[in-house]
Amino acid sequence: MSVEAALQKAIVGALKGDAGVTAVLAGRVYDRVPAGAVLPYVHIRNIQVVDDGADCIDGGEVYIDLDVWSNAVGKVEAERGASAVRKALRFATLTLDEPYALTEIDHRDTNIGDGGDELLTRARMSFRALVESK
Repeated sequence: MSVEAALQKAIVGALKGDAGVTAVLAGRVYDRVPAGAVLPYVHIRNIQVVDDGADCIDGGEVYIDLDVWSNAVGKVEAERGASAVRKALRFATLTLDEPYALTEIDHRDTNIGDGGDELLTRARMSFRALVESK
């Protein structure tokens, strides 16, 4: 399993298992959004790994971009979804599949705005995780 897949699996599990996220997004967490998906939902848009190993540690920085999509009037639903996702992941203790271990995960930024048309709102979120390979 790759570090990307291990971290994605842990993030999906954390989001689907979080009561705050479930209250807003009803467990709708996707890496590939299915046709006709009910809004609101969170989409794992991008995962980037930057090697950060040292002589005695095999590790990396992993940047995760998530989008919360909403079609509710105004930005409130997207803001609530982003807030719930942020609370669920910021400094979370995630268990990754072997041989990986999460050192930390932190929220970097959130940008809430137009989702490409007048009917959608998107909350773009970025997280940074430090991961070691055992």
